[in-house]
Amino acid sequence: MRTIQSDGAVLCLPDRADGALYTVCCIAGEDFAGELAGIWETLPPVAVILVPPGKWEALSPFPAPALREGEPDCTPGAEAVLVRAAAAYDRLKRDSPLQPGPAIAGYSLAGLTALYGLHGGWGGKFSAFASLSGSLWMEGWDAFAESHPVPPEARAYLSLGGKEEKAGNPRMRQVGEATRAEVGRLKMQLPPRSLHFTLHPGGHFKDIPGRWRAALCWLAEK
Repeated sequence: MRTIQSDGAVLCLPDRADGALYTVCCIAGEDFAGELAGIWETLPPVAVILVPPGKWEALSPFPAPALREGEPDCTPGAEAVLVRAAAAYDRLKRDSPLQPGPAIAGYSLAGLTALYGLHGGWGGKFSAFASLSGSLWMEGWDAFAESHPVPPEARAYLSLGGKEEKAGNPRMRQVGEATRAEVGRLKMQLPPRSLHFTLHPGGHFKDIPGRWRAALCWLAEK
């Protein structure tokens, strides 16, 4: 794996590529590059752009109270992150073999950001949207998603840990019901081949690299 840095974003490429590569913009910091390196050899040929998330509490589409006492409240910054991801892709595509129509993917609150892009009009820029253990417990999400249909040509990947809805925090325990509701909503709008839902064993932090591998493989095998 070779990397190219550009204004905070990091492009990860195979050592050799035959033609332009399908690209996944991952809302994740540079520390994710280490986890990515551990699964890189098991991935199909793909380009990955790591887009720094900034403050995690600012990845929400909406303002919301903090998940736990003493933590900062969630502030609406999902749109700004998507703008940064699109700009990073456009910037890096000028000098790299990247296919048009990248995907956008994120874990936890960043997964909610990706789904906000799916429902929020970003289908013209991103072809696929992946939410890994997305924070769909966020207040206001269900109403927003219900009132914002997705583009029928989009692709969507969702995953969740089977124990996540058994978390101690009562708000987080809503994530299972909310994720199943989102999958059901998308089933009504997307063809079966364009939607994938995976239930992984364990809680929110179980085998994060393995969950990323599953998502990246599905996205790349379009």
